[in-house]
Amino acid sequence: MKKKTRTKFVRYLGKQMKEDYTALQIYSRDMAELPNLTKLLFNSTPDGIILPRNVEDIQRVYNLATETKTPIVPRSGGTTGFGGSIPCNKGLVIDCKGLDRELLIEPIDQTVTTSPSIIFSELQKKLKLQGFSLCSYPSSYYSATVGGWISHGGHGIGSVKYGNVVDQIAEMQVVLPNGEVQSFNEKEDIALFFGSNGTLGIITEIKLKIKFDIPLKQFGCIFDSPVELMKGLKELQNVDPFSVWFLNPSQVSAFNDYFGYNLPRSYVAIISKEISYEEEELTFSNNFNNTIRKASGQILDKRYITDIWDFRFKTLALLKEYPDFLVSEVILPIETSAKYLRKLAGLFEGSLRVEGELISKTHYALLLYLPIEEPINDFKKSLLILKINKHVLKSRKIGGFPYSTGLWFAGYYPQIYGEAMYKRYKEFKKKVDPKNISNPGKVCSPKMRFFPLFKLKFVIRIASEFS
Repeated sequence: MKKKTRTKFVRYLGKQMKEDYTALQIYSRDMAELPNLTKLLFNSTPDGIILPRNVEDIQRVYNLATETKTPIVPRSGGTTGFGGSIPCNKGLVIDCKGLDRELLIEPIDQTVTTSPSIIFSELQKKLKLQGFSLCSYPSSYYSATVGGWISHGGHGIGSVKYGNVVDQIAEMQVVLPNGEVQSFNEKEDIALFFGSNGTLGIITEIKLKIKFDIPLKQFGCIFDSPVELMKGLKELQNVDPFSVWFLNPSQVSAFNDYFGYNLPRSYVAIISKEISYEEEELTFSNNFNNTIRKASGQILDKRYITDIWDFRFKTLALLKEYPDFLVSEVILPIETSAKYLRKLAGLFEGSLRVEGELISKTHYALLLYLPIEEPINDFKKSLLILKINKHVLKSRKIGGFPYSTGLWFAGYYPQIYGEAMYKRYKEFKKKVDPKNISNPGKVCSPKMRFFPLFKLKFVIRIASEFS
């Protein structure tokens, strides 16, 4: 950052701007640590960290950034592995976790107005005290923020019944890159910010739809193959589940080791259902058993179910024993993905761990974990990242797509959200951010750091083919 530019920001922000080495390194990565070789492609180390206190601070920062052409990278929990909240070419990171506001629950409308910085577990706890609950929430429940989930493109536990986060937002306030503060309550306008990675502005207030806190009951089953699992996912929709969460054989083995279980090394699924009374549970249990048998599955012993379900937010703890791990996520169609899922089982000598969540009647989200058992050098780690990305992108042949764009999949927005939405996105972006200062490189692929004739999307695609 130029000295003159830095002076302008420091003059206004004072202690709200951090520049110490440790902070810069922390904010140069998200959940997945990047190998040093990626610095040839982009520079994820920010020039500084900004801690805004309110809407006015964000407006002022955007105005200064536009004046000085300084990239601004919004960040909240930093719980994804797509690089959506890290710089692609330096700039300033805005840490939005300090944007707080008093919670407002409206029982008649069944909505809650909250800050984007609130963590899902904290919000759910406060709602339950009033007899309400979130409609759905991410697997990173204990660390993800509401604003970050929207920006990343929120699907999660409960989405198969209540839809993605766009379906659950009643209203949203955003500070746009041009400094304007606008409220959006139309679904088509809210959808613009879904998966935009903060490139269209910073969310400062959200009104979410909520529901009554109906008790959840869990049921489990086992499928011997991806074909049977896909058949099961289709059949299970007939019982109107709250969520369907499943593990691949490698992840089941990790659960066996952690809990001392003896589950068969197959595909294990845990189904949650909102159930209010005993007779309803009995009826559902009979329907569930018939559905699983029809799908050629087996009913899971009840003694396993509670422990596995309670551990659904803590699966990263299974990776603590390893020196490192890589993570990615892909959305797949139920109808055509059985063969793709079978191929994943053979990758990386069978060590790739997979968790899936049914997110609609036609698709499910697949979270990929690759534990690294021994320390490896940057070159090998880069090859592993490229190899995982390659298989995520191969899903496009069967109608799949990356969960989000971020840095790694910038340039694939049309494949994820459609050409019509991409056209609307570009028009809105040009209108509110003509100088492209709000998180550049996270939807439209950025140019490479030392090779500006090439875009990152092209380089990753070519390099992946040789990984």
